[in-house]
Amino acid sequence: MKETYRQFSHLLFGLLICAFIYIAKTEVSIYTFIAVIFTGVIIADAISRGINVPLFSYLIKKLERDGSFPGKGALFFFVGVLFCLRFFGEDITITSIIVLSVLDSVSTVAGLNFGKHKIYGKKSLEGTVLGITASIFVLIFFISPITAVILSVIAGIAELISPVDDNLTIPVVSCVCLFFLDKLFII
Repeated sequence: MKETYRQFSHLLFGLLICAFIYIAKTEVSIYTFIAVIFTGVIIADAISRGINVPLFSYLIKKLERDGSFPGKGALFFFVGVLFCLRFFGEDITITSIIVLSVLDSVSTVAGLNFGKHKIYGKKSLEGTVLGITASIFVLIFFISPITAVILSVIAGIAELISPVDDNLTIPVVSCVCLFFLDKLFII
């Protein structure tokens, strides 16, 4: 149950960040995320040393996986988004965050509840396929269907095999994919 709640929060958080970037635009978002990363590292360090930081300690306890460095996923997320905003711009970054939010959340929850066939470590075929499918379904409202399929499959593979936190790899891989699809005139 904790993981389902965590993934729902992950999905909602990602969509709120998309809205922020859309409203605030690239430059303000970049400066904001630099401040968030800097502050986040300080707060995570304090929590890892056993210091109670009001609200943040509670959120970490409720939303972070057991045994994980406090706020690791959120910090990787902001680093990935900051990189994407800086090098790929607002539209591509927002699309990549949508992919991360939907694909990762759905694949995790589906894999935990329906995953029978493990294909890579703890990842299941069912979770991966349902995550990719959900990502395609959401993306077709924003980009062309062929781009949605290509992007979702590539992001799904990245989520499946990434040795680094997927909060970092999925946005970056998605942005690179969209960049090249744009250059090939597929978008």
